[in-house]
Amino acid sequence: MKKKKGIIIGALSVLLIIVIWIFGDTYSNARGQYTKGHDQSVEIAKEKADLSSVDYIETFNGKTKYHIVAGKNTKSEKVFVWIPQTKKGNILVKKQKSGITEEQAVKNVKNEHNLKEVLNVQLGMDENIPVWEVKYIDEFDRFTYDFVNFYDGKIQKHMAIRNDEKS
Repeated sequence: MKKKKGIIIGALSVLLIIVIWIFGDTYSNARGQYTKGHDQSVEIAKEKADLSSVDYIETFNGKTKYHIVAGKNTKSEKVFVWIPQTKKGNILVKKQKSGITEEQAVKNVKNEHNLKEVLNVQLGMDENIPVWEVKYIDEFDRFTYDFVNFYDGKIQKHMAIRNDEKS
């Protein structure tokens, strides 16, 4: 009886290790697709924007995929660099102070819509215009995106996805 228990426990342990390994490998591959090309984009940003330091890099998936690099140039000015991940499209370098902040973008969305919960805010690009993408749950429990113009803070796109679980 003890031998059977040992075999069952051993088999379950091996099965658990295999499941954890598969999950970890899948997660790693998925994450790798998100960060693929970040090192190359950082090098491009350093060259094109004369960056001396990098604060962060994010991937934005819109009509065109962009890497957005935030950092300081050699004049100690904080800048953003939008790097398209396609052959067409131009690299855009802007001083951070030339546009609104992330906090201002959220405030502008709150002034227009009833937010229950802000999920994520990140820089992006829409129709060759730099934007803050504000993702949130609205008063109707919908998953909602607003594109807020980086320069003037106006909402240029508003998209809501109905949540059928709440209907």
